[in-house]
Amino acid sequence: MIIKTSPLAPKKLKKLYEIDGVSIASVSCGIKKNFKDDLVLIKFNSPSKIYGVFTNSKTPGAPIVWNKSIIKNGKVSALIINSGNANVFNGKKGEEALKKIISALSLKLSISEKEIFMASTGVIGEPLDYKKIIGKIPQLIKNLSNTHESWLKAANAIRTTDTFPKIYSEKIKFNEKENFYINGIAKGSGMIAPNMATMLSFIVSNIPLEKNGTKKKFKHIVEETFNSITVDSDKSTSDMVLLILIKNQNRKTIGPQTEKKFFDKLTTLMTNLAHQIVKDGEGASKFIKISVDGAQNYKDAKNLGMSIANSPLFKTAMAGSDSNWGRIIMALGKTGVVLNNSKISIKFGHFFILKSGENLLLKNVKKINNYLKRKEIEISVSVGNGSGSSTVWTCDLTKNYISINTDYRS
Repeated sequence: MIIKTSPLAPKKLKKLYEIDGVSIASVSCGIKKNFKDDLVLIKFNSPSKIYGVFTNSKTPGAPIVWNKSIIKNGKVSALIINSGNANVFNGKKGEEALKKIISALSLKLSISEKEIFMASTGVIGEPLDYKKIIGKIPQLIKNLSNTHESWLKAANAIRTTDTFPKIYSEKIKFNEKENFYINGIAKGSGMIAPNMATMLSFIVSNIPLEKNGTKKKFKHIVEETFNSITVDSDKSTSDMVLLILIKNQNRKTIGPQTEKKFFDKLTTLMTNLAHQIVKDGEGASKFIKISVDGAQNYKDAKNLGMSIANSPLFKTAMAGSDSNWGRIIMALGKTGVVLNNSKISIKFGHFFILKSGENLLLKNVKKINNYLKRKEIEISVSVGNGSGSSTVWTCDLTKNYISINTDYRS
């Protein structure tokens, strides 16, 4: 299967910072075809803090079950990731494969099994050949390094139908001589419709956060970034977002201003990675931002926005640059959210299609048709005078999506 790079791919990737205390390696273990890298090891010099948010799929993969069982300990020393096989619905054999990999890595690195997290992505229901992974552990350990290139290589290794690697980095100025850094990599292209986050993302920082509120703030950012995107309305069985704060022997005491800067930068990084996933949506040709306001609460606003974003009829209309606003009305109406039709307004860009229930399409049709030919589109929906608002992101649905998924296993 030959997949062309998404037309929405970033023209330039941001260089990732070197962060002390972490090292990365990637190799090919033979799960993917054509000898492509498909195995990643991320190792931390000391046990570090970890926070995680996982898919709430009721048919989760073995790595999800394992990670959920140890996340309560809050410590990580290593993370191993494979692509090409999701290790999902393999029963006892899937559990056995994971345990053998964790045990082998624990022995080689002399670290506790309960400080090793695993992620797998790829085909569901096919046995994972753990021997291929275990056989490459010595090479992974030997190749560990701490460079931008090692991060980029890892981002490429975790790809499946992704057409480009997803990376981003931020810097937080601490004083005249010191900075804190955040590096993030992600993968995702199809099976993206979060209820948590249906993709993989690994975020690492050297900031010394000690407060108990970190977990709550992290989950809130996930909700408004990775949890606010959709490509095809299908929820993954395998995926997660992990935030790791590296243990630093020379720990600093940071004030509330630096802490606020960190969470602002973390939001920027996670938003950027979430957008990259949508822009790499399988077969996507348009990136679509949908904002909803005037709802009774955030939950209603998000429900309305995601209903539009997940509608195949709406998404195919966007692929054809078709201003068929009736499909938006349909998507709003099927949610069960109580609406006052006379207060609904819809804009494509700056142009009203509907204003307080009045159809203005004929007035703006030429401008709207031209606007819809763009690669990036903004749609605004107002449903009343409530305080609830939400923004979600999606892409169009093209014939290429069908082609990619028809040929996925061939």
